Amino acid sequence: MKSSAPPAPRDTRLIELWSLREDTTVETAADDPGTGLVSTRWDEIRLPIADPVISRALERMTYGPVSLDNVLPGFSDTGSIPGDPRRAALRATLESVRHAVIRTLALADGTEQLAVVPIVREARFTPGMPPADAVHRLSRFATLRVGARDMILESPLSSHRVLLHTAQAMWLVSCYVRPTSVLDTARLLDVPLDVVRTAVGYLEASGMLVPGARAATPAAGGDPYPVTFAEDRDPVLEHWSPRELMLHNRSRPGLHDEPLGRAAAQTVRAAREHPAPDGAPFALPVPDLDLVLARDPRLTTVLESRRSVRADGGRPLSLAQLGELLYRSARARPAAGRPYPSAGSVYPLELYVTVAGSAELPRGAYHYDPDGHTLFPLRAEPHLVDALLGEAAANAGLSEEPPVLISMTARFRRMSTAFPGSAYSVLLKEVGALQQTLYLVSTAMGIGPCALAFGDTATSARAFRLDWRAESGVGEFVLAALPTGVGSAEHAGADGPGGPLTRGPRPEIPPST
Repeated sequence: MKSSAPPAPRDTRLIELWSLREDTTVETAADDPGTGLVSTRWDEIRLPIADPVISRALERMTYGPVSLDNVLPGFSDTGSIPGDPRRAALRATLESVRHAVIRTLALADGTEQLAVVPIVREARFTPGMPPADAVHRLSRFATLRVGARDMILESPLSSHRVLLHTAQAMWLVSCYVRPTSVLDTARLLDVPLDVVRTAVGYLEASGMLVPGARAATPAAGGDPYPVTFAEDRDPVLEHWSPRELMLHNRSRPGLHDEPLGRAAAQTVRAAREHPAPDGAPFALPVPDLDLVLARDPRLTTVLESRRSVRADGGRPLSLAQLGELLYRSARARPAAGRPYPSAGSVYPLELYVTVAGSAELPRGAYHYDPDGHTLFPLRAEPHLVDALLGEAAANAGLSEEPPVLISMTARFRRMSTAFPGSAYSVLLKEVGALQQTLYLVSTAMGIGPCALAFGDTATSARAFRLDWRAESGVGEFVLAALPTGVGSAEHAGADGPGGPLTRGPRPEIPPST
């Protein structure tokens, strides 16, 4: 029986490859054969390219990662030709388009390990070779997610994203969930030290790994020379959570390359427009807008009097009050949208009204139909109604249930289809617009309003029988009818005291003092 020879050890050396972003093109200027036009997603750059070697290098980089040593021997300073001016010219050309250049590390056999992709016009990438005792850690803002073909490492603080092509690259990144030296990483992975130094240099230059600084003096009872990281002591960053900074960063253009903006004008309707009702709908009273206009205070008076009113012991709203409030704040107006603004007139918000109960409107949860100005009773289990009102009381700082809770949910597909990439940010702006509309109408009507900072997503989804992935809570608002003559100073919340809010004939509300 023949004995097979052991497999040859794999060459673990790393080589550098260069390419251009897929959205970058290179062509010759029509008006000057010696000028190249490099078009990126951000700009168009005119470059004097007289040497065909440099022109060929840029062209090859549009097809994928290449070793520039194969185009221009000696580019990486190994086996170079002393004084070759083309090397300097190629470096200058690549520097001019650096915001479109992808840098890739690969094994000697061509297996790509990781790639660093610029995502903003101002991207600069200058990798170094950290010493063996250098200590790094993943940035606390770095996140790892699944991409189409790779794992993607990104951070809202970075002008690059890193594509991890292999398990080995992911193992390397995983070593840095806690502070680790380059030497310890090389030992742990059993790879040559210079390989780790090169890869760590790439990850540090991309902003995914942050370098640590050892204390000059030993600490008592702990690490003899503890390592600290600048981002942990940065006063600008200390108030940001990673997920909130990423949401802010990705919801506006300028600091990333993800698609943003409005798609083709269309309103996407969710397949399930109305939750299954439990009983006959309640047709809400429609106010006489001429009478409303005659008795409403002036807008400036309402604005100056608006306060969050935490009405402990507030009275239930009458059906007429609730009907007028919803009609003036959230109904669908023919050919005019709703009273509050919605980006692209998409209107992804739905309103669910949970009431403590009165002679006119039994205790329970209802879905508001803005087209028919109607409340549809829902099959919400009593303990879930209790939970909704109890949570609202706790969040508003009340000792008793609020008479009315308005839960705002979002049908996310409507907004995400119309505004890909910025949908959630746009959605939250609409919640604020609706809440302010409710505040102003409530104040004008003499109703005590209070927006809540948050609500329980799971409770509302169960109560309204929603799939929270498709539609879930994004805002909450409580209401109470105040006794005639009772001013909001007795019930004011964090917004401070306000003028008297009364029912009946509505006099102008005097400004607060």
